[in-house]
Amino acid sequence: MKLKSWFYAARIHTLPLSFSGITLSFVISKYRTNVSFIAYILCIITALLLQILANLSNDYGDSITGVDNSRRIGPKRAIQCGFISLLEMKKAICIFSILSFFSGFLLLYNTLLYKNIFIFFIYLIGIFICVYSSIKYSIGPYPYGYIIGIGDLFVLIFFGIFSVEGSYFLYTHTLSMDIFFLSLSIGFLSVGVLNLNNMRDLDNDYENGKHTMAVWLGIKYAKLYHTLIILISISLGGYFIFLNQKIIDYYQWFIFIFIVIFLILHIKKIICIQEKKLFNLELNKLVILTFLYGFSIGICFLN
Repeated sequence: MKLKSWFYAARIHTLPLSFSGITLSFVISKYRTNVSFIAYILCIITALLLQILANLSNDYGDSITGVDNSRRIGPKRAIQCGFISLLEMKKAICIFSILSFFSGFLLLYNTLLYKNIFIFFIYLIGIFICVYSSIKYSIGPYPYGYIIGIGDLFVLIFFGIFSVEGSYFLYTHTLSMDIFFLSLSIGFLSVGVLNLNNMRDLDNDYENGKHTMAVWLGIKYAKLYHTLIILISISLGGYFIFLNQKIIDYYQWFIFIFIVIFLILHIKKIICIQEKKLFNLELNKLVILTFLYGFSIGICFLN
């Protein structure tokens, strides 16, 4: 029963966001050069540990601040339900912080230590920042997830730029502008997931001093913001495909457009939603669509 509670607290359904960008950059890297599969596995493990750490920290932090209460529309959290105590969650956060850093260190040891010691230490600082940011989104006197726009920016950086461009560099030891555009594309979809979460809990967040973009904009303009995020993501993804059109076949364009149609339908659904609890279903859909979107782009590099 306790194990089931920890799986619940980890929010397994959100974890595809962690490996969407990393898997996409690996597939592209594998096409362009010789890449270590071990590096990919270590990237995946580190990303999953960091996201679980963020989810556990969010559960703990929102419980402490009172954001998780009976008025919250989203799924009840583990502490809120009484499945896990505050002390148990605090210990779990410490454990996952150590595991995340250790996994990240192994990744850097495997990919950078004997190739570029300077970049190794830069990335090591980056791992510290990732662990710290995973915790501080909701925990501490000034959690950045409670500040207008900062949570969205950090999601764009960590789930987009770090996930795609950062892992691409670890695989290939080079930077690429087209991969940067792609990283923004994946990042904006992840920001969309966060925005759905914030639109759903807009009223409760406002009452408890959590100043998200949705709270600041209001539901009408938060929907417009969401629409813009998705359209920018699609445009950047299309631009990446255009830059690599020499290796794109017609059937691969078809798969990409097919997923884009579902994203457009998702936007239409968001605009029409009146009951905030319905955002839950679209949130889960967007997580899956983000993974499939990455797949639709990466499939052309599977040769």
